[in-house]
Amino acid sequence: MSFLISSQRTFERDALSEAYYVISDVLGYKVHPLKSRVPGLAILRLNEETSPFSIIDEISQYIQKKGLLVACLKIVPLERLMKTNLSKIVENAFSLAKAKILPTHSWKVHVKKRQTNLRTFQVVEKVAEKINWGVVDLTTPDLEIRIEIVRDLTGISVMEPRFELSMVRLSHETSN
Repeated sequence: MSFLISSQRTFERDALSEAYYVISDVLGYKVHPLKSRVPGLAILRLNEETSPFSIIDEISQYIQKKGLLVACLKIVPLERLMKTNLSKIVENAFSLAKAKILPTHSWKVHVKKRQTNLRTFQVVEKVAEKINWGVVDLTTPDLEIRIEIVRDLTGISVMEPRFELSMVRLSHETSN
């Protein structure tokens, strides 16, 4: 279990510190920072078997009380973190999908990649061809198979789209 933290370029350390403070010092979870070597991105690995989605909900509650995070732009929960390898990505995505996507669910594969030779279409095609249940919905799915490729590390989650914690989206929601 991990979190992908995005920030503006050169603010990775600030964003990582901010997320670490909230998740570790305020909420009390043990996390370990990992360098991504990609500008604007950092990873926090969760050292315990707690749902990253429940932690996202706790961070959302913290933000409602204390205000938006300043350096973090987004926090994405990752259920699996592995070395980037197409067959491992497909295997792990399928395993999570099998456990979480019901035949009544709509879903889509959402790939974000940075500094890798893998092609988005290639990843989407290989993952999607293994899932033959539910309904594909590219605009408003119940669940998304989220694949975050960051050089030699890949994180995967099967999640409701609302679990991507975006400070920009939250600031628009609170201003309306």
